[in-house]
Amino acid sequence: MLEDLKQIAAQAEQRIRAARDAAALEQARIEFLGRKGGLLTKALQGLGKLPADQRPAAGQLANQVRAQIESLLTNRADEIEAQERQARLAAEMLDVTLPGRCQRVGTRHPVTQVMDDLKRIAIGMGFEVVESPDVDTYYHNFQALNYATDHPAMDEQDSFYLTDTVLLRTQTSTSQIREMGRRQPPVRVVCIGRCHRRETVDIRRGHTFHQFEGFQVDRGITFADLKGTLAVFVRELFGPETQIQFRPDFFPFTEPSADYSVTCSLCKGEGCDLCKHSGWLEIGGCGMIHPNVLRNVGYDPEQMSGWAFGLGIDRLAQQRFQIGDMRLFYGSDLRFLRQFN
Repeated sequence: MLEDLKQIAAQAEQRIRAARDAAALEQARIEFLGRKGGLLTKALQGLGKLPADQRPAAGQLANQVRAQIESLLTNRADEIEAQERQARLAAEMLDVTLPGRCQRVGTRHPVTQVMDDLKRIAIGMGFEVVESPDVDTYYHNFQALNYATDHPAMDEQDSFYLTDTVLLRTQTSTSQIREMGRRQPPVRVVCIGRCHRRETVDIRRGHTFHQFEGFQVDRGITFADLKGTLAVFVRELFGPETQIQFRPDFFPFTEPSADYSVTCSLCKGEGCDLCKHSGWLEIGGCGMIHPNVLRNVGYDPEQMSGWAFGLGIDRLAQQRFQIGDMRLFYGSDLRFLRQFN
């Protein structure tokens, strides 16, 4: 019996010292001290079968073996915990001598930069900056702007209708009707907003784009005032050497009407795909506000006159940053967007 206990103690010490983790140590504890099937537990259960004179010595040795095994288990558990802690610390250790990793700072989108500059220029010229809704009515978008009932722009194939009388605005000219309808001249207002048309997406246009609308109504306003105002805007944006070209055009809400272009910054007037090899890049339309539009908002066209213009902000951003494809503005290529600080 005594030899068996000594052998159990030796085996237990060997198994406990060989345990590499908490799970292996628990298996060793169960093997020797488990209530069901533990080697020492079985040995203790056999004490009652020993002769009476051998029981005290065997019992004393059995208690010593139990205490020894429990002590070994405790010490080994502490060692394993210390080793695991050391491994975690080594894995989490920071090398303070390594160079730091800088956080990337976001930049303003090129279209946003142009919007902000247009606002700054407009405010400096005495304009009031207003907002108007992206979703508007047929009346504000077409009817009050003097569109004929059979005008192709009102067709479902050219505009995004939500209901028969509500649509995503196709132009920021809706702001003219809303603002002139609730104030009396003199009016000097600009509006920046998103517009939507069922266009084929290519390098010069998209189905969703941004416009900058400006208009002025007062007594004695002429086309010369419009030309001077536009000259200030484009030269503030692109530089004093920028040339402007006006060509007759037609818009239902202005008469006379014109579109206006600036020298293409991508090719410097030599001709490229962006400007259709003309050397000029069209950036908007303009004209004197049609008398019917003035009447629709309650103004007397015999007493008041005014002008209006609309700038394509995305086209301005193309011109300013010399971007050959407008689709790049709405992609997710960070290499492109990080160029604009």
